[in-house]
Amino acid sequence: MPSDQKTAIPASLEATLGTILPSYSMFTSTLGKKVTVPTAEEINRTTDPPIYTSTEMSQSSGVSSISNDLNTVSLGSSVTTVSGSSNPNEENSSFIVADENTDYWKETILDNVHHLPNLTLQSHKIPEAINIEIHYTKDVCEVGKKPELIDPSIYEYKQGDSLNGYILIKSESDIPIPYEMFYLVFEGNYMVANYKNESDIVPAKDVRFLEMFDFSGSSNAGNINRLKSDDGNPYVCGDPKDPLDGTSLRFGKKRIITPGRTYKRFFTFKIPDRLLDSECDEHGLSKHLELPPTMGLSRWEVAHYPARKTDRIKDFCPVFDSMSYGVTARYIGRKSICETSFGKIDVPLENKKLVNSNGDEYIILKELTNHFRVVQKTTIPTDSERLMKLLENKLMYNNLISRIKEKIDMGKQLIESIENNEFTSSIDLGQQLTRTEIEMAKCKQLYRPDSVRDAKANPNKVEYYETFLPLVKKSLTGNKELGTLKISTPKKEYCVCYIPPPRFRSESIDELTPSWNLEIPLDLSIQFPSLVSKTTSVPTIKSVTAELVVLTISTRKFPIPIELNHDLVFNKQNSGSMTDGDNIETNIIKPFRKYSSDLYGMTQKLGVENYKMERRLVRDIKCICDLKTRVSDLIVEDVKVNGVAYKKDSLPWSIDDSGASTSFKLGINLENLTEKKGGKSQKGVKSYDKFTLVPDFQTCFMTRMYHIKVLVQLSNGVYAHIKVPVRIQKIM
Repeated sequence: MPSDQKTAIPASLEATLGTILPSYSMFTSTLGKKVTVPTAEEINRTTDPPIYTSTEMSQSSGVSSISNDLNTVSLGSSVTTVSGSSNPNEENSSFIVADENTDYWKETILDNVHHLPNLTLQSHKIPEAINIEIHYTKDVCEVGKKPELIDPSIYEYKQGDSLNGYILIKSESDIPIPYEMFYLVFEGNYMVANYKNESDIVPAKDVRFLEMFDFSGSSNAGNINRLKSDDGNPYVCGDPKDPLDGTSLRFGKKRIITPGRTYKRFFTFKIPDRLLDSECDEHGLSKHLELPPTMGLSRWEVAHYPARKTDRIKDFCPVFDSMSYGVTARYIGRKSICETSFGKIDVPLENKKLVNSNGDEYIILKELTNHFRVVQKTTIPTDSERLMKLLENKLMYNNLISRIKEKIDMGKQLIESIENNEFTSSIDLGQQLTRTEIEMAKCKQLYRPDSVRDAKANPNKVEYYETFLPLVKKSLTGNKELGTLKISTPKKEYCVCYIPPPRFRSESIDELTPSWNLEIPLDLSIQFPSLVSKTTSVPTIKSVTAELVVLTISTRKFPIPIELNHDLVFNKQNSGSMTDGDNIETNIIKPFRKYSSDLYGMTQKLGVENYKMERRLVRDIKCICDLKTRVSDLIVEDVKVNGVAYKKDSLPWSIDDSGASTSFKLGINLENLTEKKGGKSQKGVKSYDKFTLVPDFQTCFMTRMYHIKVLVQLSNGVYAHIKVPVRIQKIM
């Protein structure tokens, strides 16, 4: 249960549970055990499970690695590892081999489960016969004790909360259903729907960023004592029943679902504080290891629970994307064995096949995921930590740019040498790569001692966000330069408390709402041209408006190679028009597309043998070039200047010989927001009751950012923009 709800996690949780994550010896003695796969004729024979001794230990699981060939520019990628595949370097191979003669064949299946044909929602006897129910309970389940059921759809979970419950499985078939694996897992998934076919419920992309395996609830040959009070023999697997309802607590010796028998499996998970380092192994970005919040609604979830489509939360997630958490029960079987008893099974031809050493294909017989909402509690950094993170992000971004420019310069040198008939051999980027990677490693640890020392020496030093705009007076006789307009505000990250959707609120939000009222100090100044001999007429300020901008960034293929922040993306230009061109598309994506075009042109001229590039750099560039963005502009209906609603031309300028200036405080009430596109003003309805602003986050495949865009309109028709960062944080 969520720890901040009325029914909190019992204090005895740690005392009740023996362990949630199994020991390594338990893993190697059960799932990691080498086995001999039976043939179709042998599957129906009764065989005893292997006998284990307390001193028996298997060898460490092997791990296959995928080498980075610097001479190959390949854009194909598999999101998950393909440990145990026959050809791990062939990413686009149509087969992945889970060799049962290795210790890690089941890991191979679990790592590539998204490649398996899924019968769950198909019209076939097997999925129609298997009935799975997932139930959540208030406390840890125990045999013989009636649990208190809860509805997870009304709770919002965070780090450290526990998930307790049980699974009920029953077969409606008249004959046994064979399977190879059944496992219970707590998963976090980023899904992208097939935008070409709206009726396709199978995601076009499925990235599993969190996976916690419950060994006691999954099928295994041993007997795992789940609770500290359990004293069963781990080497003997009997047929115990739950006296409460007569359900079977073990699957039995044979891997079959017996007709007429109801199986019960308990589970307990604890939501982790952060993701494993391996989730951002390629770039090692700390922000990518924080738990992302639940966002969007996948077609897969709607297919299982159609009613949830009507309760969809408006969180401005791209329509094809979703971020979800849930407990999954999944049966995996072998296609040929199932076809023997239940007839032909049709699988999509485009699926990548996962087969065993005999070439028998694995398929998902039935699965069910019961989703629930997770929103992480925000870890609030100190000012020093925030500044260090901004500096680190800037260094990493600049390093990526310098690596790209280095490759472009090398290409130009090579082309020039060829044109001057000085070409003798290819310029090997390998040596340069080594130096570049060394510099990149230095950047990760570089904290600019001078900057830190200056900050300590001047703790009250104020930095500013600034944008500049040339002012020109147009006339029939020609344009007249009026000066340069500067709009500035102190650098500050404005923090707004996250407020959950109405149905997830269990406590008063009165302590959270004050943070939705912001006050932003703004300075406007006009620097007159130095050659002006007489006083220049200054345009008046017609209006001051503000918008809250919700920016969602996602990638369809490769992981995002950098951590984005407000300073990297915004306040780079001020066009003077009402349409704002200061955005991620203009400031980040388009420059990278230009770099990509230059590199591609050089590759075409020189050939890949002469112009070698490391694969990771190619992937990083392609990722940024292909970033997808969704921008939602929310108009602030309640804007005040110096505490009152602004009236046209009511802000006076202070004018002297060098220029003009004015300052004011902009009051912004985020409780009164209206969508710019298609939104209707609803008087009396607060913003947090109409839509949900989830905490900002970054993962390898999706990012959510917020900022306030201030728009100042002058009497000469010019619009000046400036943006300040907003952080949505969950503190309760």
